[in-house]
Amino acid sequence: MEPMMKASLCTRYGGTEALEVCQTPRPARQPGELLIRVHASSINPVDWKILRGDLRILFGRRPPPILGGDFAGVVLEADASSRFQPGDRVWGLTEIRKLRRTPGAHAEITRCASKLVDAMPERLSFEEAASVPLVGLTAYQSLVHHAHLQPGQRVLINGCSGGVGLIAVQLARALGASVVGVCSATNRSVALQAGCDEVIDYQEHNLLDEDLKVDVWFDVVGNQSLGAVRHQLAPAGCYLNIVKLISTSISSWFNPIRGQKSHAVFVSPSASDLAHLRELIQQGDLHPVIERIYPLDQIADAYKRSRSKRTVGKLVISMPDSLLPL
Repeated sequence: MEPMMKASLCTRYGGTEALEVCQTPRPARQPGELLIRVHASSINPVDWKILRGDLRILFGRRPPPILGGDFAGVVLEADASSRFQPGDRVWGLTEIRKLRRTPGAHAEITRCASKLVDAMPERLSFEEAASVPLVGLTAYQSLVHHAHLQPGQRVLINGCSGGVGLIAVQLARALGASVVGVCSATNRSVALQAGCDEVIDYQEHNLLDEDLKVDVWFDVVGNQSLGAVRHQLAPAGCYLNIVKLISTSISSWFNPIRGQKSHAVFVSPSASDLAHLRELIQQGDLHPVIERIYPLDQIADAYKRSRSKRTVGKLVISMPDSLLPL
């Protein structure tokens, strides 16, 4: 009898009605991969965007069968030469572009290239660890690899109370920068607790009318452009957008003021970047923020909450303990 597992399957493109939590065959590990017992995963906007059909050009006529990028769990199988072996606790991000061929993490078991996986931070629970990889890598790759944020610089984070935003605030402070956060008045206290030096309420103020100068303008919401925020950027400042990737890339090619840079950031799985995030967590510089933990059977509710765009921190999916031995 074929070994089975519980997973959230995408039956077709659509809303949450296209999700079905049921039994499905377990994935078979390939050479160079780890087979991982997923203890927790999380929801990211890219999940419901794929389900909705926004990335049909990438995935074709049917969505990937199992979504989910973030995972924290325990190694079940590995190559003899792998640095991780059965029983090791790991965390990571699946390769979103390859979800048609590689299962996502909204399941009891997933598989992932060993080179993309890192040891899970010792001070975190599985649920806390699963909330970090995608948002943590997005923030790290944006501020470190693209913006090259330096101590003493000033960064604005548009959307500082969401998953990426709250990690970005903490990361910027850990890097020695000062932070201007943008969110609603409702989330002001959360933003200040995360480390913002100043918080702008976008509902009460026109952000683009604010008299400020920053070295990095991090558009987590994705509703601006380099041209719109240029007057708030330092002469050698950097604008980052993680949502409007195509338009931001095109605008960077035709940027008339070459001193100011514009970057579209598409997150990439990286064990080395995860290791840096792990160190910051172990030092107490980064703290995951979780709004709610949902059991796998209630993943549709988590999707609906994420689509509201009012989430503070992350929505985590906890896997059941019903998995039978391999």
